[in-house]
Amino acid sequence: MKYSLLWSDNDNFKSIEKNIHMTWCSKDILDLEFDIIKHGIKKMKDLNPDWNFLISNDNDVDEYLKMHIPEHDYELIKDRHIVEKSDLWRLLKIYNEGGFYQDLDRFYDVSLNDIIKDGVLCILPTYRDFDFAQDIMLSRSKNKIYEKAIQMNLNKRREGATKITSMGPELWIIAISTVLTGKPLYRGRNAIGIQKLREEIIECPFLDSCIENPPYNTLTFSGKNKPNFDKNKLYSHFKIGFHP
Repeated sequence: MKYSLLWSDNDNFKSIEKNIHMTWCSKDILDLEFDIIKHGIKKMKDLNPDWNFLISNDNDVDEYLKMHIPEHDYELIKDRHIVEKSDLWRLLKIYNEGGFYQDLDRFYDVSLNDIIKDGVLCILPTYRDFDFAQDIMLSRSKNKIYEKAIQMNLNKRREGATKITSMGPELWIIAISTVLTGKPLYRGRNAIGIQKLREEIIECPFLDSCIENPPYNTLTFSGKNKPNFDKNKLYSHFKIGFHP
């Protein structure tokens, strides 16, 4: 894997930008008494004081999409579910600004500065040997994997795709494998292929990976303590149901 092939700019020594991108329907969540908040997003903010931390609400996500994709593409997504919008939003955020994205329903007890090894510009965790985790992203800006995923997302929508997973996690593993190897991998279909690609990524000096088994064994959570995974209570508090 050549460095110049993975980034669309010429700044070969640029490190990962210290931006933390989060999205939720309400920005006033840091002090809520849910374990998933106290041991998740709150802990993340506290352990990374030198990183820019920003929570975007649903309106912010809409405005960002409107600003960063063509008007006809925004028309195709403007009335879709916020989960579908956030799948595209996170790709655009990391591609344009670099940094870290993690879903709100994850625990956290390791600082990002300790996670990122010297020289590493992108980390691509896998969910077991099933696929590449799409609910956690860490890269410097202008990464061609993200550029490919954005293009695929927009193209699928133009072709009339409506299945959320096809434009989120299914698309993510295809984008990663296609850019890095020239051949697509698919979710759950080739565990050996995912294992091999993860090993190749770890051996690359500017990439890194790991295998995750959430909620207690992830890139950003050591699993030493096991807080209550009260995601359902949090969702009930905000009257959020299962997305379509």
